[in-house]
Amino acid sequence: MIISEMQRKLATWTATDPPQRVDRLLRPIAQPDWLAVAARITLSSKGARTPGVDGVDKPMLQARLADVLQKLREDLLSG
Repeated sequence: MIISEMQRKLATWTATDPPQRVDRLLRPIAQPDWLAVAARITLSSKGARTPGVDGVDKPMLQARLADVLQKLREDLLSG
């Protein structure tokens, strides 16, 4: 899936059918590919150099990234 292409499609769909905004946005965001890209971008930012409010730092997160992304996906889809 090419994320930029899907982003353009989502923009078109939500402009023509506003009630579907959340449903149409949530499905692609919760896709494992999208979550992996988001994690890669986030972990490469300057902010990833320091631990979060939960005390988890970059190496700790990377060690369990697959589990964290799966849990995030489940949380997103369950509302």
